[in-house]
Amino acid sequence: MDNTLHQLKARVASLESKIDMLESELMYLNDMLVRCGFPEGVKTLKETVQELLAEDSFPHQNSERPELI
Repeated sequence: MDNTLHQLKARVASLESKIDMLESELMYLNDMLVRCGFPEGVKTLKETVQELLAEDSFPHQNSERPELI
């Protein structure tokens, strides 16, 4: 039982570390986007891309959402 608890605590610590890294990366990306002219960062970028994809003239190969990595 101690081993299982230790493994769970180690897994939680690993996941918390990954969350911290992802939050930092997202904040950095958001800041760069704001400085590049997207007033609300990632939110504005997503809206802009959705508008572009909705246009019939926008060249795209398929309309399926790509798998996230």
